[in-house]
Amino acid sequence: MLAKEQAVSFENDSPVAVTIYRVSRQMPHFHRDELEIIMCLQGTVEVYSMHEKHVLNAGDIKEADTYDIHTVTASAKASDNLVASFHFDLTHPLFAGKGYELLYYVCSSDGIDKSKKPALDMLRIVLWALLYEEVRRSELSSGADGADDRILALSAEVLQILRDSFQYFNDINLDDTYSKDLQDRFEHIIAYMLENYADRITMRDICKMEHLNYNYLSQFFKTTSLKTFRAFLHEIRVYHSEHLLLCNTEMSVPEIGYACGFSDPKFFYREFKKKHGHTPHQHRIWYRNYNKLVSDDTVFTLKEKKQVLNDCVACFYSDLICDTLIANPNRITF
Repeated sequence: MLAKEQAVSFENDSPVAVTIYRVSRQMPHFHRDELEIIMCLQGTVEVYSMHEKHVLNAGDIKEADTYDIHTVTASAKASDNLVASFHFDLTHPLFAGKGYELLYYVCSSDGIDKSKKPALDMLRIVLWALLYEEVRRSELSSGADGADDRILALSAEVLQILRDSFQYFNDINLDDTYSKDLQDRFEHIIAYMLENYADRITMRDICKMEHLNYNYLSQFFKTTSLKTFRAFLHEIRVYHSEHLLLCNTEMSVPEIGYACGFSDPKFFYREFKKKHGHTPHQHRIWYRNYNKLVSDDTVFTLKEKKQVLNDCVACFYSDLICDTLIANPNRITF
């Protein structure tokens, strides 16, 4: 096994669990029902999410969706670091019935489009506020001074920001003229494809299911960065193949291709290499070598790192939060 499922413990029926740690090299892992946001507090770390490398400096964030295989490692340039991971329980009543478990996001500080920077800044503000409330709650009894209610509100705000600004739909869609109703319909189509990728899916079947004109749906995919329905389906299948490659190492590469809906192993090889820049076999070798040096995180309690957290929060209040709050006075209350 080259990657594993990692369970998260949520205390006091909270929708969020926050962990503060110093990282060396994590074991690649995923969470089944949790969305994670990784925030670098000090130093520099590297995050590999679905094998894409992201470099995070102090204050930077990267989201990891449910099912995303990801890992955090210390940067070779700076091994002294501090990281916060926010895990959101998508099975919690706060999020139940809202479809969050079917949505995917693209949210990372590095390489972000300028148009999304205000939303990213607001997301960081809410995360800092959530971290602050978690520190306070660690010093008080559960529910004292309204901390639990504020944590609920802030957790809901985090996922709402992700939903409004960082959905995968928004990332691949090059045409921003779609109405909210059409966006919801296209998101439903994407969710259906993500759930049924291993089956034989055709665009005509989806048109019939959604009562859409074939040419209209074809035109929609042409306006995305993926250009065609078939290319999108192949990307979803390659995305899911990584789990079988890393978590089911007893399976052969052709078996994995078939399991993910590819009818030809050679075609699977080609599509995988197009996405990752190397073959499925080379992918396994990379992670096998990476895992030779994995080590446990040094985990701290929130109280143990309170002064460091206070210093970090003070820095970001002066550099970012005050300006954003002035521009958005009614957006959030600390």
